[in-house]
Amino acid sequence: MKAQRYSKQRELVLRTVKDHLTHPTALEIYGLTREKDPTISMGTVYRNLNLLAEQGKILQIKVPGGADRFDGIIEPHNHAVCTKCGMVMDYCFDFEDLSRSLEKSGFKCEELNITVRGTCKNCLTKADE
Repeated sequence: MKAQRYSKQRELVLRTVKDHLTHPTALEIYGLTREKDPTISMGTVYRNLNLLAEQGKILQIKVPGGADRFDGIIEPHNHAVCTKCGMVMDYCFDFEDLSRSLEKSGFKCEELNITVRGTCKNCLTKADE
């Protein structure tokens, strides 16, 4: 891959993703970056989000039927995605039992990321009303 020059706007997009742990969408990131740089365009935000994800500096979380989300935490971790509102949250899961089970089957687990899809507490509450 060709080396990229330093870009003030790319750095702003990266910092915005890393500073907002809410797994923001590209549109939300655009709004947040415009507060600091009113000249930044939506195209610049999209290009830089894609480049940063490709470089492994951020995670891109696909949300079927909704806008992709972006995560500044690149260490392996898991996500729960609400299929109603598109909310994404991190959650913890102990992999030891699963990893041991896989190893007993002859498969050495090197990395494990799980995305759970379902309905968040807020959407469940709205459905009960």
